[in-house]
Amino acid sequence: PPGNHRTLKAERAIRTWKEHFTSLLGTTDPSFPLHIAHELIPLGILTLNSLRRSPHHPSLSAWTQLFGVYDFLRSPIGIAGCKVYAHEKPDARGSWAPHGVHGYYLGPARDHYRCHRVFVARTRRIRVV
Repeated sequence: PPGNHRTLKAERAIRTWKEHFTSLLGTTDPSFPLHIAHELIPLGILTLNSLRRSPHHPSLSAWTQLFGVYDFLRSPIGIAGCKVYAHEKPDARGSWAPHGVHGYYLGPARDHYRCHRVFVARTRRIRVV
């Protein structure tokens, strides 16, 4: 019926995405800088499509249907927005300096083997570690 958008698949998909992303933001650390919340979108898409069934093959996830089986050993997934300690390479620090910097987890770096995307608070940049 006109004006009733609850039955549309697109409306339901938008509502599901909004609820999923809101819950993703709700699990971040209280000191997580919200101006980089858009950097969590790829992780939200990955987790949501891993949970949803494929409409064409109900025994597969939507992610598997679109991109193939996700290899969790190659690209592990952590908790969105949690505080992390990113390693500093020895040539980038002093001999008695701390071996890492504080940052926030943004998701897996899928183009790199077993690496993660981290927002480093001190430099205000995203780093692959």
